[in-house]
Amino acid sequence: MRLIARYTKDERVKYISHLDFMRLLQRTLRRADIPVAYSQGFSPHPKLSFASALAVGVTSEGEYMDIYLDKEMDPKLFLTRMNEKLPLGIRFMEAVTLQAKIPSLMSLIERAEYRISLSHKPFWGRNIVELIQKFMSRGEILFTRVNKRGRNQVDIRKMIHNIRLTEQSEEKIVLDVVLSTGSRANLRPEHLIEALFDFINVEPNPELNLGIHRRDLYLNKNGAWISPKGLGGGQEID
Repeated sequence: MRLIARYTKDERVKYISHLDFMRLLQRTLRRADIPVAYSQGFSPHPKLSFASALAVGVTSEGEYMDIYLDKEMDPKLFLTRMNEKLPLGIRFMEAVTLQAKIPSLMSLIERAEYRISLSHKPFWGRNIVELIQKFMSRGEILFTRVNKRGRNQVDIRKMIHNIRLTEQSEEKIVLDVVLSTGSRANLRPEHLIEALFDFINVEPNPELNLGIHRRDLYLNKNGAWISPKGLGGGQEID
């Protein structure tokens, strides 16, 4: 039996690394007496994976776990048992069955939706909606990525699918954005903000008060963008 489960991570656990979070869930599965299936071989491990790793410091209401069980289990019972054993800050919200032949969620996910809040101060005196329109109208948006191999300049324009101003006050602005994520292309929200600040010639600073919350993940099914829970109930994917 295969399940996909949606869970949330709030402010209380946003600084747990992905590796530590994986270990926490594996311990919780054992304590909750979930009949997890194990791989074969010299070193068996639980047959579970995550749709997309969540960066440290980011909260979320749209995280997904892909898990195989070695016997049938009511998805509602799975949720109840997990939530009884999990620490505060993590909660499983939904679980649905999934066909075993469907590829892993990790290989299917292509987009992520975020809500980003930041200080209004760098944008004082500017028409933010107009600024976003001009930013998105560019044919090319170059960003310099720094990693172990050095500095690499990439065009991130095709990885930015939508930016929308949803809130504006004297203290802060809130943006809803949809970005590429996954194995094919990946853009981190903080890198988008860096590119936006570069566009308006403003240096980021510690007083930015950047907050990032992942709202959901998406995959493409027959030309439509759906969240992983939309695959439940035995649907096929082309």
